[in-house]
Amino acid sequence: MSLYSAMAVANFIVDKCYVDKKPVSNLQLQKILYFTWVDYYKQTKHTLFWDNICAWPFGPVVPEVYYEYCAYGGRPINIRCESEISQEDTEILNNIINRYVGVPVNVLVNRTHEKGTAWDTIYQDGVGNRQVIPFELIKQKECGGTYVS
Repeated sequence: MSLYSAMAVANFIVDKCYVDKKPVSNLQLQKILYFTWVDYYKQTKHTLFWDNICAWPFGPVVPEVYYEYCAYGGRPINIRCESEISQEDTEILNNIINRYVGVPVNVLVNRTHEKGTAWDTIYQDGVGNRQVIPFELIKQKECGGTYVS
């Protein structure tokens, strides 16, 4: 069961970080969005969104979200955003985001690039550049599930 669009979750992250005076760059947003998907699934056993997550050179990326915010380049995204996240999920997402927002982006990138991660399995030193990372693979590699290709 998918609850939200990736854009709704991304907008929630951008807004929270802006309000908390810790605005994120597009690269940070992509990493936090990915780890939010992973941690939300671990916690609830529900898929936060079904939008494709792809293996790009700097790690997992949701293309639609990337292109929405790419005009900011590496600068902080300093805007308010609307998103319709339930009250129950707001608390869950706030706790997850708080775990990652203070982590340097290079640490988050390195974490997604570790050998054996879902990103690494698909990216394969560029062979799988921009290919979709299957959700079942993410569940297996990042959430302790099993993957059947």
